[in-house]
Amino acid sequence: MTFPRMTKYLNAATFGVLLLTDAALPSWALSASRQEEVFQGVARDERGEIAYTEEHSMIYEDGRPHRNETRYRDAKGDEIAVLKSNFTTHPYVPNYSFEDRRFGRQDGTFVDGNWVKVYGRADQDAPVQQERVRLEDGMVTGQGLHMYLRDHLDQLAEGNAIQQVRFLVPMEGRDFTFRIRRLDMPGAPGTVAFGIEADSWLLRLVAPRLEVRYDRETRRLLSYQGASNLLDADRGVQNVTITYRYPN
Repeated sequence: MTFPRMTKYLNAATFGVLLLTDAALPSWALSASRQEEVFQGVARDERGEIAYTEEHSMIYEDGRPHRNETRYRDAKGDEIAVLKSNFTTHPYVPNYSFEDRRFGRQDGTFVDGNWVKVYGRADQDAPVQQERVRLEDGMVTGQGLHMYLRDHLDQLAEGNAIQQVRFLVPMEGRDFTFRIRRLDMPGAPGTVAFGIEADSWLLRLVAPRLEVRYDRETRRLLSYQGASNLLDADRGVQNVTITYRYPN
């Protein structure tokens, strides 16, 4: 196991799409067989400067999230990365592909029956590594973790219970146990926040801790704080705060 790599590969890509589950689907998604919703995330670095923006396009089929495309643009507006996810095979382990076009870094998953094919490469000069991982109960990956949080929002928001998930990291070729805990958010009525971190104390020394905040009524993701899935210009980990803008 190469723990330091975890700081790069468990990251904001997990939450980069704002999925709308049945509890909060817009009215048009319930009345049409296929619809699209477009929205944006703005990521700021630790200095408060815009690091990049995320442009999300969610396609609904028969009122359910079907697939999403996220395009990342740098502060100048140039496209630097693309993330595509498809949720038709498994809601929490989507088929996805991510590419950072600056460095040629890629990773992704493909669900095949009881197995998940994972692949990844660190940059354009590195070979693509591929593995097959058994699809286990409680497994999530990529933006599927956000779907899991939305589906279990009420349960997670009540009390101080800790929920565990098995987070699959394609660049590591395996899953890791992470825990989700509700955080106290005084002065923020109508919202709920969660901290997400490794269950192993040893892994917690090097793996990132993520914080996310949701609207209780709409179940929309409001903000994310933690390590980004986009490395900085020097290919180092960058911590960001992302706020999300919705059309209504």
